[in-house]
Amino acid sequence: MPIYEPKEYEKVIRRIQEKVNALPVKMGECLSEETIAAFEECHRIQLPQAYRMFLKEVGNGCEHMFEGCRLNDLESSPCQELASPFLLDRFWIWEDDERDADIIEAERDHKVYQGNMELINLGCCMSYRLIITGKCRGEVWNFTDVGVQPCCERQDFLGWFELWLDHQEETDYFKDYVYGETDCE
Repeated sequence: MPIYEPKEYEKVIRRIQEKVNALPVKMGECLSEETIAAFEECHRIQLPQAYRMFLKEVGNGCEHMFEGCRLNDLESSPCQELASPFLLDRFWIWEDDERDADIIEAERDHKVYQGNMELINLGCCMSYRLIITGKCRGEVWNFTDVGVQPCCERQDFLGWFELWLDHQEETDYFKDYVYGETDCE
C-alpha cells in the first residue's frame, strides 16, 4: 500500500469501510468536523487530510487492533508537541550512533519527539506514530527505544490501516524496508 494521492482518498475510504464491515472490527464513533477542528485549534495544527477523512467517515479509534492493543482515539492519543516540526526524513537508530550520549539525547528531543502522535502502543517501548508536521507529514513511522523509521513501503495513515485490515496479526510493515533508501520526497 503506497502513500495515496488526495484524489484517491474517497475511493480508499470506501474500500476501508467495506473491509471494516466485513471483519469483526469495532470502530469508535466517527467525529464531527467541529470536534476535529477544535482539536486542531487546541494544538495549533492541521491533521493530515487522509487521517481527518478517516476520523469523519470510518471511525475514531479501533478496539483490539493487535493482541490487546487498540488504535488510539483522537482525544486520548499521546501527542508530542504537535505544532513543532518532526525533523527527520529518514530512519535514525540512535543506539548505533557513535556520538556522545548527551548530543544524541538533545538531538533526539529536538528532532524526534515533536510533530507526531501515537496511533498505537504495542508495548516493549514500541509504537506506531502519525507524523503531523515536517517533510514526512501524513506518514506512519515505527518508534522504539533505540530508534525510529518509516514503515516498509512508505505508508500514509490509510495505507497503514488498510494493510492491517488485509493481514491483521500477520501484518509486516517492514517487509520491503531497506535502510537509507526511503527518504521522504
